[in-house]
Amino acid sequence: MVDDGEKINFSLKEINKKNILRIVIDKGPISRIDISRRLKISRPTTSAYISELIEEDLIEEFGKSDSTRSGGKKAVLLQFNSKAGYIIGVMIGVRSIRVALTDLTSNIIDIIKFPTEEWLGPDAVIDKLINKLKEIIKKTKTDQKSIIGIGIGATGLVDGKNGLVIFSPNLSGWSNIKLKEIIERKIDLPVFIENECRVQAIAEKKYGMAKNIRDFVCFETGTGIGTGVFIDNKLVVGNKGMAGEVGHIITNLGGKRVCHCGNVGCLETLCSTTSLFEDIGDDIKESGKASDYGNSELKLEDLFELYRDGDEIVTRNVEDNARYLGIGISNTIKMFNPELVIIHGDVIKFGEKYLDRVKKSVTENTFPKVKDNYNIKFSEMGDNVGVIGATSIVFDNIFELDSCSDIAGHYIVKKRLSRV
Repeated sequence: MVDDGEKINFSLKEINKKNILRIVIDKGPISRIDISRRLKISRPTTSAYISELIEEDLIEEFGKSDSTRSGGKKAVLLQFNSKAGYIIGVMIGVRSIRVALTDLTSNIIDIIKFPTEEWLGPDAVIDKLINKLKEIIKKTKTDQKSIIGIGIGATGLVDGKNGLVIFSPNLSGWSNIKLKEIIERKIDLPVFIENECRVQAIAEKKYGMAKNIRDFVCFETGTGIGTGVFIDNKLVVGNKGMAGEVGHIITNLGGKRVCHCGNVGCLETLCSTTSLFEDIGDDIKESGKASDYGNSELKLEDLFELYRDGDEIVTRNVEDNARYLGIGISNTIKMFNPELVIIHGDVIKFGEKYLDRVKKSVTENTFPKVKDNYNIKFSEMGDNVGVIGATSIVFDNIFELDSCSDIAGHYIVKKRLSRV
């Protein structure tokens, strides 16, 4: 039996180790003496904790510092050992799914992309995902014991705490799916799930343009519309994962188009790519110019090209799409007053002209009498932003570096206990 004194000592020790690890990750390469100064604990104690973290493969020595002005001895620098383990990140989208194996700092080692085929239903999609998870482990010859977990970003209402996809409007039959439980049972690894927009926001916060921003919103555009929101450096989730579902705010009371969620007049029915295709298709039919467009179904790549070329029908509808997206962003700005709004998704490929139209709409619809240069940008993280965010939630949950009042993360504790 462990007495209270031992518990306190163990907790303080692990908290200090956690703080050292956080500093090395955020500030490394860094010397032992600089760590000691930042934490205000003695150099011998700091060195002892660092030695344990090196033994646990979480920190490694990395060269030496420059000489001091007085010609003093160069200090050995320390950095986080990102190759101490691996993480699998998954992004479940409406059209495709990505499965990536990364190191502990979300650098992608390999990635598999395959069609979702959502019309097959959740069982078939999940079975396919499980096969791809096994495939990437086998393909990369990775020891499963070195994988610390699987992170999944899923479209729809997600209860991350309970590992549940409550409802996904754009995925057929996805209602109360115990995704965490299913994957853990089949793969035997810890699984963490979150809404796709929120994992994108997490990626931007950790690695992207929001790294030093306290209040920001990520807008996902595509088949659906959604947001991931950080306020005061904290992810906004809500009671049952509904926070950020801006795509289902009723925007058009006189609308006739039924949203996938079952309501009429949602923002998503005005500025998703699905609504854009429908509007362009209707206008082409009314114009009698179907032959000018090859009498075939247009694809997104066709729209990007036609917009760049100034096609009248496409340009009019794309700029209406941008106007409505601007209204959605304007409403979000009024709610959260973010320092930065980051746009993700398909519309990025329409380019700066589209972004300028969005900004114009935001200015027109957000307190017109208050002159403000709203900070709205396209994401620079690329198509894999979702899997990067998904791996980040695994790291954050396993290492628990943001929790200063508890013992160190599960991974450090597990490594420690494995040596006993």
